[in-house]
Amino acid sequence: MGGSMQLKKLLVVVDEKHNRHPALKRAVWLAKQSSATLEILLVDYESSFDGFLSFSKEKKAEKDSYLANKKKWLDSLVQPIKEQGITVNTTVRWNKVYYKEILTFADEIKPDIVFKSAYSENMIKRLFITNSSWQLIRNCTYPLWLVQHSDWDNNNICVALDPLHTSDKPAYLDNELISISQALSKALNISADYLHSYAAMPKPQLFGGEQSEAYEQYFKGFVKEHTEAFEGLLSHYPEITKDHQFLLEGFAEEVIPNFIKQHNISLMIMGAVARGSLDNLLIGHTAERVLESIECDLLVIHPKQPPKHGDTK
Repeated sequence: MGGSMQLKKLLVVVDEKHNRHPALKRAVWLAKQSSATLEILLVDYESSFDGFLSFSKEKKAEKDSYLANKKKWLDSLVQPIKEQGITVNTTVRWNKVYYKEILTFADEIKPDIVFKSAYSENMIKRLFITNSSWQLIRNCTYPLWLVQHSDWDNNNICVALDPLHTSDKPAYLDNELISISQALSKALNISADYLHSYAAMPKPQLFGGEQSEAYEQYFKGFVKEHTEAFEGLLSHYPEITKDHQFLLEGFAEEVIPNFIKQHNISLMIMGAVARGSLDNLLIGHTAERVLESIECDLLVIHPKQPPKHGDTK
């Protein structure tokens, strides 16, 4: 994404099986703010068109007719959007592996953001059920905006930072998150908050005397390390004032959802690092447990190429 996020082309994945399309509604709203073009993608697959009969002329004609009907449905869905003066392109693709076709199409058009609906009051359950959203979180190199609800409160953006890189994230990813949040904040005319949470090892119950003093020294040093790292990172951004900086004590899966509720956050921005299996996926410096409780939209950012030597921003 480089130094700033462009908002020129937005990819929206829609699902015909659902009556509601929160991601489409959110992308339309953003397109109005930024004059972006919308690329609407429907990925479909029907097993009856595969098999040893799939090469027959009759079966091919049936499949072509099937896809033509899907395209007709998609075009009718977006017609009211076009009437609002927004440029919209529609595409129907065929693939048994849903998420792979989304990634393939994204690589072809190179969108600035990929939008996908979560379709659930509890995002984590829906993500595990479909698996496709988790695969996109792991593998989509473009910013991925997961939309929970159709309504947009237009409240604050919140960015989770990890200045000590405790989740094996590259150091420059925090700068990427800040850059993207600032671009969105400007485009949407809403403010952004920046937070970092830390949790020291708990104090053993039976500690006393010298052990207790040693723990106090450890805890002070631990807090000092996180404070200096957080303040040091944000010192490169004088435009981010102190009232938008939050250093929170506690486990991320507890303090972040509470912060979101208390500050009426509409969009949470987090970094993602995928290391091998799904179980090793890390979202920012938090595990998947953070997602169990958040009720706002989630924008997932993967690290891009590192900046040139000496370029901290």
